[in-house]
Amino acid sequence: MNHISMLLKSSDIKAVRRAVFAAGASRVVVTTLSRQAWIVSLQDWYFGKSVSWVEAPVKINVEVDKCHADNVVSAFLTTASCGKIEKITQYTKKTKGSPLHILKAA
Repeated sequence: MNHISMLLKSSDIKAVRRAVFAAGASRVVVTTLSRQAWIVSLQDWYFGKSVSWVEAPVKINVEVDKCHADNVVSAFLTTASCGKIEKITQYTKKTKGSPLHILKAA
């Protein structure tokens, strides 16, 4: 499984969410960011415009299988008008005990 964190404009969230689910995402969580969290790090998105009227970015966390991860990233890049991929992490579920000892005993 992969976890992909993305930042994008709140106006793009509906279209990106649909595209990401169509590409094979199994879980999508949308969270809003506080003004202090995004105003400094994402000022270059607005090219010096007044940030008082600009919409705040939204963070979207996607959980996806390894085989669909490329499709989800592609869907995000083609659908979002302005955004960035914050991080992509992989994890594997550790199982308790190995089923190999059952196969060896049989």
